[in-house]
Amino acid sequence: MKFEHNRPIVSFTLLLLISILVSACATIINGGHQRVTIKSEPVGAEVFVNGKYSGITPCEVSVKRKQKKSEFNEKNELNYVLKKEGFEDSYFKSFRKVSWSTYVDGIVNVPLGSLIIASTINDPEVSGTGLAMAVPLIASIPLDYITGALNVYDKEINTTLKPDLNKKAIKEKTGNNPEENKYNFRKLSDVDIDIPVCSKNYPFRFALIIGNEDYYAYQPDLNNDINVIYARNDASAFREYALNLLGIPDQNIVFLLDGTTGQMKQAISKINLIIKNSNGKAEVFVYYAGHGLPDEISKEPYLIPVDINGKNAAEGIKLQDLYSKLTQFSSKRITVFIDACFSGGARNKGLIEERGVKIMPKENEMTGNLITFYSSSGSQSSLPFKKQEHGLFTYFLLQILKETKGFITLGELSDYLMKNISIRSILINDTEQNPQTNASRKIINEWTLWKINE
Repeated sequence: MKFEHNRPIVSFTLLLLISILVSACATIINGGHQRVTIKSEPVGAEVFVNGKYSGITPCEVSVKRKQKKSEFNEKNELNYVLKKEGFEDSYFKSFRKVSWSTYVDGIVNVPLGSLIIASTINDPEVSGTGLAMAVPLIASIPLDYITGALNVYDKEINTTLKPDLNKKAIKEKTGNNPEENKYNFRKLSDVDIDIPVCSKNYPFRFALIIGNEDYYAYQPDLNNDINVIYARNDASAFREYALNLLGIPDQNIVFLLDGTTGQMKQAISKINLIIKNSNGKAEVFVYYAGHGLPDEISKEPYLIPVDINGKNAAEGIKLQDLYSKLTQFSSKRITVFIDACFSGGARNKGLIEERGVKIMPKENEMTGNLITFYSSSGSQSSLPFKKQEHGLFTYFLLQILKETKGFITLGELSDYLMKNISIRSILINDTEQNPQTNASRKIINEWTLWKINE
């Protein structure tokens, strides 16, 4: 009889215990943070979570369950970047998942527990109380959803880092001391570091990046001052911007340093097929740093591979042919950056400079959704910015992309390059260099409003 007298107290206590142990709301159980384990092979990689340094692998980091949108991530998304010297940066996205298991277990188990207790103590009121207690659980769902307590992310990030060919020897020239001829992208310019990371994924963005610097290695009859200094730095830096700021997947980039005629033609053909099979969705960025030359008779401009000399410009890559390949099939947009001149001049010494003659190159006809940014105009040379170890054009291109994080229209970009390079070229190199921008007739009234990053 004593047991019956205390039955309401016992019933309430048991139900309360069940509700706390089995199904308290997610805000209390989960908390506002989640622990994530991050590992890499090899170890020792710096970890950045949504742009913030968070430790060195192997490590465990605490991430907020509710993530606000920022320049590095979308709402309720985690972007991980792992960096280690000598290896490619590794990128991972972890998307918010909503965990309903807490509520499913609670709503099922509280009434079930109450029925078990009710049958034990022979009290139907207990089962009714259990059913009633499921109601607050359901009512707490909107609150937990708003606070982010229901959010869960991948619990572990584990990756094998790939060696970065840009930071290793790309090519060696034969000689008494090959170590002196290795190329390493040393990242000595202020535009080479702290590159903003794009928070958006662009699966249909592609890039063709070529940096032709070492002509002497392929043509030993030339003097080594014929090389285009810093062209490999330019291309390597632009690749970093393509991966980080432009949001181009690594597998979508065709990257070539010191490209021969065959290699350049193959790379251009590959981009052509990519555009063809993207069914109009492709957005392509083309970057070239190296020698450019006009044919002396036709005055057609050519991109010059490292195995072509100034006497045989027509054996190089005709600029008009490149444009034809890029626009043969429909695409969303083609943006070309050329840090080269087509007059016979150069950053250091032109391939035909010894003749003392500069040729005014022929202007190219462009079609499709194509726009090209040239580093110089007419018979001008495209010059270096030695202090920054880049081409002058490339340096200011990367600088404005870094400052704006890519949130700039092509019209604004064109105005910035023309204004700044025209003045700084005189201050730095005592020579005029005036960039120019050409667009196809099809987009002549709209290209200035196009944005690099949305």
